[in-house]
Amino acid sequence: MTIVTRDAVTPAAFGVPETESQRSTKTPAMAAVDLVEEFPRKTKEPVRALQPLADRGSREGARAMTMDAEFYSRVAERFGGYFSDARSTDVFADGRPDAVFDELVTALGAPHARLLDVGCADGRSLLRISRAYGAVIGIDLSPSMLECAERFRAESGLEHVTFEPCDAARTGLPDGYVAVVTSRRGPLIAQEFERVLRPGGAVVYMGIGEQDARELKETFGRGQNFDSWNSRPLSEEIAQELSDAGLIVTRNQTFRFEEFYHSAGDLDTFLQQVPIVDHYDPAADKEAFDRYVAAVTVDQGVRLSRHWFIVQAQKPAAVEPSPS
Repeated sequence: MTIVTRDAVTPAAFGVPETESQRSTKTPAMAAVDLVEEFPRKTKEPVRALQPLADRGSREGARAMTMDAEFYSRVAERFGGYFSDARSTDVFADGRPDAVFDELVTALGAPHARLLDVGCADGRSLLRISRAYGAVIGIDLSPSMLECAERFRAESGLEHVTFEPCDAARTGLPDGYVAVVTSRRGPLIAQEFERVLRPGGAVVYMGIGEQDARELKETFGRGQNFDSWNSRPLSEEIAQELSDAGLIVTRNQTFRFEEFYHSAGDLDTFLQQVPIVDHYDPAADKEAFDRYVAAVTVDQGVRLSRHWFIVQAQKPAAVEPSPS
């Protein structure tokens, strides 16, 4: 069990180099990712083929992505990026999902491997693992988040990382362009991910489960994936999408953990920074908020039960034709 106390969060250290133990314990699947063409580590190759934002896929998907972009832009402009300055003590019974995600993605890295991160937000999580790769591209639809990401990138000095405005459904990248695709609570476009991956490459996806903050959402009568808790687990749906796209699922791991906010004000700040409860308004939602706080406050703080998952999948390696 891991216990982490979060005070007002400041930008984290960006560099997480691959450890010797990670290099020595790569599986054959991970080793396959290393077989990429040479790519200069310290150059910024512009992604000239990225799809214009106006040229999106379905109308419904465009509306959803635009709404998310607008929300995250407001968060970036108000709070200076995508991080929470709400104070809490977090108890991770199944391990800390962000740490597990970082470890998995770092282990897949190689000096000449390309990484595409979808829904990169303010880029700090991506910068933290980027040293394991030769070239890193972060894409997002929020201009304000990308401005934050570029500022943090410049401060870090990591010149092999680029941030671009781009639609995840139509990246415009060449077939087989990257070794690894990641999405940290961002979009999952399985067919596009499979297309841009080189043979033997990997997708690592971290999502929010159907039981996440269930008591909070039931109190408010709305929220992310509202009323999905009696349906098929969302991690299984994600795994099925990846499998249907031709990828081989190698990991499906669930994480349950508790966040204890130090005060009602800390929880209120947090809800303004994340889309757990859509269109959360401290004034309009005061009655539901107070009811929830009264019901879940314990000695440790105001409890919020979380449910996340990580799904990892691999693109089959290319099969060499047998000699005739």
